Amino acid sequence: MSSRRTLILIGAIVLGVVAALLLFNYVRGIEDRANDNARRVDVYVADRDIARGVPGETATADGSIGQSQIPQEFRPASAVTTTDELQGKVALFDIPASSVIVRGMFVDPAQTQISFRARLRNPEHVAVSVSTDQVRGVAGFLVPGDEVNLMVFSDVPASEDPNAASSAIQQAGRYLYQKVQILAVGESTILAPGEETDAAATPAANSGIITFNVPADAAQWIAAAQQGGGFYMTLVAPDYTPQPLPAPDLAGPLPGEDPAVLTPYGPQGNQE
Repeated sequence: MSSRRTLILIGAIVLGVVAALLLFNYVRGIEDRANDNARRVDVYVADRDIARGVPGETATADGSIGQSQIPQEFRPASAVTTTDELQGKVALFDIPASSVIVRGMFVDPAQTQISFRARLRNPEHVAVSVSTDQVRGVAGFLVPGDEVNLMVFSDVPASEDPNAASSAIQQAGRYLYQKVQILAVGESTILAPGEETDAAATPAANSGIITFNVPADAAQWIAAAQQGGGFYMTLVAPDYTPQPLPAPDLAGPLPGEDPAVLTPYGPQGNQE
């Protein structure tokens, strides 16, 4: 009786194994038939988002564009077949990740039309222009992308001495804003991605028109200061850190008379 039960159990196991093999072969057959009906082909795709203006060779070299496979029926007729087609071209628009790269996504840089407004990356910023001269505009050395402090002037008494003439008035420099980005100098602008300077072109001299990239409320202050007598610009280093700077006390000792100051760099005169 025990051996009969053993035979029945073995038979059930064998039947289970056979059924599993039959099911596996059936499913594999369905997959094989599906693959036969949808042959997969190679395409180039955006492996990550590609910004407008990025050169094709850059997107290829940094891994932004790679190869993938899709069913042949879904391959666009205009899909690029080699990355050589992207050389010397730039992205015409922002290309989202997973997009199949097709002809027309990358074009000759001369075909891209980048408006001045497109250079304002922050949707809350505006461009505001002011006029200046070489003395007030850092001798004409300013270029697009530089950052400057804007100094305005206000009248203050030259002395707190009650016996001083009432007409003894001086102008104290005060910083309206610090580290303001220059968007353009004359017609020269910050280059957008994919733009290149014309090597054959002669750089234009500073026209005296400076355009800033600032929030809308800051533009109000800048325009008001321009109408009220203008301001001096002071060029700052790339790692300059803005900090509150009060107006100088013209009634007190001058910096060179103060032992704690003496030089613009402190008592020791360290310029580094």
